[in-house]
Amino acid sequence: MGDELALIALLFRLKDSGPGAVSALLGVFAATRILLAPVSGLVVDRVPTRRLIALVSLGQAAVAILLSVTNGGMIFPLVFLLAVGGSIIGPAWNSFIAYVVPAEELSRTYAFIQARRSLAIVTGAGIGGFVVDRVGSSGAMIVDAATFLFVGAIGVTLQQERSATSRREGTKGMTRGFVVFLRSPVLRWSLILLASFNMSAGVIEVLSVFLVTNELGGSAGDYGLVLGSLGASMFLTGFVLSRYRPTGPDTSLLMVSALISAAGMAAYGLSRGLWWALAAFFLNGIGLSGLHVFGTPILVRHTKDEERGRVFAASSSVTMGGVLLATGVAGAIGELFPPRPIIVCAALVCGLNALIGGVQIRRHDEVAGDGSSGSTS
Repeated sequence: MGDELALIALLFRLKDSGPGAVSALLGVFAATRILLAPVSGLVVDRVPTRRLIALVSLGQAAVAILLSVTNGGMIFPLVFLLAVGGSIIGPAWNSFIAYVVPAEELSRTYAFIQARRSLAIVTGAGIGGFVVDRVGSSGAMIVDAATFLFVGAIGVTLQQERSATSRREGTKGMTRGFVVFLRSPVLRWSLILLASFNMSAGVIEVLSVFLVTNELGGSAGDYGLVLGSLGASMFLTGFVLSRYRPTGPDTSLLMVSALISAAGMAAYGLSRGLWWALAAFFLNGIGLSGLHVFGTPILVRHTKDEERGRVFAASSSVTMGGVLLATGVAGAIGELFPPRPIIVCAALVCGLNALIGGVQIRRHDEVAGDGSSGSTS
């Protein structure tokens, strides 16, 4: 919630400087997460979780307080520092969850987390707009600082600990996460599959506002409803999957989820009215939730605990890099072609990747032991 609140506060702080400043803000955040993945992943695997989460959250709170009193160009180096903390915190929590949760409960656990995360994003955006309207962007950043302190307090109270590994690999250890992906066919195909869907999401994010307003005749409020349907879908899907797990292996459920998401994207590109677009995005949300819920356990069981932080960081780096590239490409292509065919083409690519990648993931997962707990790449 704090991340969404801070994003809205900073966007309103910079909007008077023009689209370039806003693009630079988003670019700094994304580029930091991409470039620092080798270092942040190594830190996650080298520092005990409790201490790491507490210290990083405290640092992020201090940066948020500085952002509340900062204007102009100094915003960007502070956003860089905030993104450094984010590049560490994400892999730290994901690795800790995989460490403490039994393998057979991972899908339900990640479904539970996905539901709450989707709700937090929607709620955080709403609260962010309200807080910025009432107390301004500076007050919103103070609230954001408080959320970091809350996360740090939660980290201190953790009853279990993912301890630092005693193995020392020097600078070579920083690239370990990427090496694991390259050497494991299951992880490599999983990353290709997830990256393709994230890139398509980047394309749709750029072009959606034009599809809704220019093609469907909708307003800014209608655009908000379309995005809200995606968030509501992901929340409800995660809520259901956290209680009722479908039968079948994760690999099969991952492929089905990918096909559902691709179908939702295609339907969105072909939509002829607002209600059609709402239904299509809702379908897309069901598939996207499944990709996270069933894809993460596959990643966990094909990695070793002592390198998992670097694997999560590498995965985040590659997928976020794909999104960053896709948004730029979508902007360029969108100047030449209308949004519908671009969105439909992106959906077809995702559907093809769902079939090819899904089959490859299932085949190599069976060769590796059909998902036995503790298998390594």
